[in-house]
Amino acid sequence: MYDTKDIKNYILYLRSECGLSLTLHPYGNESLISLSDLITFNIHDNPYCVYIKTFERAQKHCIERQSKVRGRCREGSFCGRCFAGVSEYVYPISNGHETVGFISVSGYRTENADSFIKRTAQTYHIPEERLCEAYQSLKVEMPPKEYIDTLVQPLCSMLELAYLRTEGVATHEEGMMGKILRYVKRYHTQNITLEDICKEFACSRSSISHSFKRSTGKSFREYLCELRIEDAKTLLRYSSLSVTEIALSVGFCDSTYFANVFKRCVGVSPSEYRKRGSK
Repeated sequence: MYDTKDIKNYILYLRSECGLSLTLHPYGNESLISLSDLITFNIHDNPYCVYIKTFERAQKHCIERQSKVRGRCREGSFCGRCFAGVSEYVYPISNGHETVGFISVSGYRTENADSFIKRTAQTYHIPEERLCEAYQSLKVEMPPKEYIDTLVQPLCSMLELAYLRTEGVATHEEGMMGKILRYVKRYHTQNITLEDICKEFACSRSSISHSFKRSTGKSFREYLCELRIEDAKTLLRYSSLSVTEIALSVGFCDSTYFANVFKRCVGVSPSEYRKRGSK
């Protein structure tokens, strides 16, 4: 697998030093992003999007809308707005021959936000008060596109070069694992099991288990818990949801079990983590 360390470091720089909420969204049978640690940047991590994706119908609609984004990417980069009222800049990712995904610089508020929040709450049966609270975590103003261009275009070039250098080396297993990892990333807040993965991709339990360990270095359960804990950390820092509400929102069925897993992974309890983040 291609060494994506430099790409990852640049994304981390854009996030930490430039304040960009940047995510990568591959599609098709690509494996460069899906089977590397770049998959970490596949999901919006602002509290508003994290909260919305805990509601299955809203999450599915978000995923379905990505096909429209893909269509617009053929015309180049653009400024858009999602169904829930989040503004973003979108940049196509090319493999040198065709568009294979897009980069999103998101997390900005939009005009008439109240109407977006109300419609989203009513359509997907999401508590409107909680949704309004989470929306406040979004940034008020979008930077000029010219400024974002200077920061993101180099990333587009880095990704295209990486695709060109790995062209033709992806195996069938890599393509399948890429699909499986994207599926888990999308639905990790839902009650998904290894059996669900087997049924979805018509593979045996042992085959997926071995491929999962070989591709990620983790078991399916470890990988799933890691995704859920990262979501929980975001909600603990930026929302006033109770620990129990957060546990249920990110996919845990029991708040006590969630607290035990969180402390084992993070080193402190959810309540202590929240206290430290508020200081």
